[in-house]
Order: sequence, then structure tokens, then C-alpha cells
Amino acid sequence: MNVRVSVFVGTFLALALAQVEPGAAQLLDRARAALGGALASIRTYQETATLTTYNTGQAENTLTVVSYVDFAAERLRIEYRDDQTLIQVIQLAPHKSQSWSAQNGTKALGADLARDLHDGLYQNWYGLRLGANGRERAKLEGARTFADVRGQAVAVTTRGAKTTYLFDAQARLLAERYQSSQGRNTIVYGDLKPVGGILIPFQARIYADGTLFAEAKVKEAKVNPILTQDVWKMP
Repeated sequence: MNVRVSVFVGTFLALALAQVEPGAAQLLDRARAALGGALASIRTYQETATLTTYNTGQAENTLTVVSYVDFAAERLRIEYRDDQTLIQVIQLAPHKSQSWSAQNGTKALGADLARDLHDGLYQNWYGLRLGANGRERAKLEGARTFADVRGQAVAVTTRGAKTTYLFDAQARLLAERYQSSQGRNTIVYGDLKPVGGILIPFQARIYADGTLFAEAKVKEAKVNPILTQDVWKMP
């Protein structure tokens, strides 16, 4: 068997054992490329956004949310601020996940929320950094409609985290849907802007069980910032 045939057979067997359909693998790789070549080498990410929650279709409350992600270390920190006042911190770490609030101080993070945050590392737009690599399962699910957008759906499982991405004909990310401990979440992405060689969605509508729950608007995004140990200190 020559080298090219050997590599092809090896790749085919790996995909088959991982239950990754070749068509789904190709679309995931195209989707990663559509967001920019730098996505494949993203190591860390930092974002500042406003998060507006809705109740019966009406804007209810707006917070500032600052997120820090270290993909290799599987660390995630989310800070919530009301104006300039820090009111809550949620932090995922391999050995000590915690939450902090102004009212209750520091506590261990509940198992369900910790799992949701861990899954989030392999969902969202940055879950596409892997392309088809490392997927346990990937399946084409045909044309689907999420909220008010329609596209080609791909169901993906990565390290136990499940999501279904929705892409347009050019493999550009439109939306995704996944189940969390809080119910079914649908995210519709928009306003893509280039940052560090990656097209990052600067706007997202978030639906909980089919109802508009929140809208996020990114104010600042940083690709591969240096995240020192001070970032991960609890208040």
C-alpha cells in the first residue's frame, strides 16, 4: 500500500470510528475557514459585551459582561457588572470551579453549571476552531430553521458537548442550537467583524426554549491576549 492510500484509509477509518460523516467533516472545515484561517490557532480570547435581557419581548435589564477563555487549559471566566460595579463572577477551572456574588461571596460552582460552561468551550462560534478535528460525532441534518434563519444543519458532539450549527450556502455560521441544564438554547449570530484574522460575531440573539431571552452586543474583542494569573483570582 503506497503512502497516499495509507493516509486516506487511516483518515477514513478514524472518521468512521468517531461517527463523523465525511460530508459533515467537509462542511465543518469549510465553516472554520469561512471565519478566518487564524481561528484554527486561537489560544485565548477576551471579550467585553453588553447583555440585555428580555421579558415578554420587552427589554428588562442591561449588564456589562467580560469573558476570558483559555482553550488549552479549559478555563473560562465570566464577570457581570452593573454599570461599573462587579456583581457576579463565574469561573470554570479543571480542579476548582467557583462562583462569586456580592451577596453570597465565593462558593463552589454547581455541577450542572460547570458542565454547561465546559460544554460552551466546544460550542459557540469558537467551537468551530476544531473544524472536523477531535469530533466524536458529526452528522448532516439537512435544511433547518432556527428562530428566523434557515440553513444547512450539522449536529456535532465534542468531548461530550453537543450542538447543532446552522450554515449558509457558503459555510458561514448563521446560528446554533443546544441543550443545557436550563433548557434548549438557540443563538442567532450577526454583525461579523474581523479581529486578529477571525470574523467574530459582534451581535447575538439568544432564545430560551423558543422565546427571546437576551441580546449580546460585543464592544471589544481580543484574540490571543496574554491572560496572567491575576485574571483568574476571585474577588
